[in-house]
Amino acid sequence: MYETIKSSLKSLEHSFMLSSKEVLEDTKKLNTVLDNIDVNNANSKLSNSEVIEITNSIEKLSIKNEYKLNLISDFPEYFYNKNQIKK
Repeated sequence: MYETIKSSLKSLEHSFMLSSKEVLEDTKKLNTVLDNIDVNNANSKLSNSEVIEITNSIEKLSIKNEYKLNLISDFPEYFYNKNQIKK
């Protein structure tokens, strides 16, 4: 189970460099993996260190995504200000 989640997170991280379509597809795959965790199954149980590693990976992805979204939202203002300075 741990390797499947880890692989899905790596795939999602890679998709951030590709396209929004890839991000959406990999997000759906990760959600499917997480939804299929059976907490009553001994094979699905994760150790504390595995949970911490997965949480850190998710946090890292969130930070990257937030940074990219901020760049995208700030770019029009930057571009406008740059053009105003040239005039």
